[in-house]
Amino acid sequence: MTTDFSSDVRQLAMTLGHTIVASLWAHDDDLPDPLQRVQKGNGLPPVPVALRAPAVTSPADVSVDDLVLIYDQRRRTQPFDMLRYFTAREAIASGKAVLARVTATTAATITVTQVAAPAPWRSLDLTTFGEAAPDARGWTLRPNIPNRQIGRLGSLADLRRRLAAHPSYPGWQKSFTATQRMKKTQAEARAEQWRQEQERQSPLRDATEHLQQMLGHDLIQWEPIAGRAVVARDLRAPGRLRTYVAGLHYTGAIDTGSFTGMQRQLVLLGL
Repeated sequence: MTTDFSSDVRQLAMTLGHTIVASLWAHDDDLPDPLQRVQKGNGLPPVPVALRAPAVTSPADVSVDDLVLIYDQRRRTQPFDMLRYFTAREAIASGKAVLARVTATTAATITVTQVAAPAPWRSLDLTTFGEAAPDARGWTLRPNIPNRQIGRLGSLADLRRRLAAHPSYPGWQKSFTATQRMKKTQAEARAEQWRQEQERQSPLRDATEHLQQMLGHDLIQWEPIAGRAVVARDLRAPGRLRTYVAGLHYTGAIDTGSFTGMQRQLVLLGL
């Protein structure tokens, strides 16, 4: 299983996922760029009503488990009317608004939880569409606050039904399953490589730690990223560390048993 094949399958899943999610909201590819539409004085009209996310001005406009788009103009240096000048698909893909799921309503407020946005089509898993993001936050807000726009994107149950009914869904499901299987295989291979590398390093680390006890941390250290022992600069020349250890033995700083053990460890470490 080559890397190219793995990339191709993943790209296919992304492309099909993009196509399927984009199909949930009508769009006109002939429309001018959305940022051109919001510029004042250019004379461009708002997008057709059929392409917009309907504005939510009251809690009665939504139900629990609806998906909504929340655009807070108060936090923008150049606010614009997103619901009038962006299609629903563009508003989601823009990254300028929060995608959320309605979890409760009262006569005056709605409570929502942020969900993972499908734009810019990063997520491959359509089965989790509309579920809360890993770091999701929930909050309660009033729909009629000035400079805050809320657009209804539809019932989550209906959107999911339409996803599953799309002609490309079986193809996406097949490519996504293959992608997940390859990711699992690759993760297992990496885990095995890590295990083998740690197994290789274990006696080397032990040898380094013993030498550290005898020589001091300032003369030899274990480098975990490189997976090898690193000697102090002054002792890196070939044979110099061994000469230093021999000198310790010669002067009586270490006994013969320690000297023999240190020589074995130096050989093991290739020093």
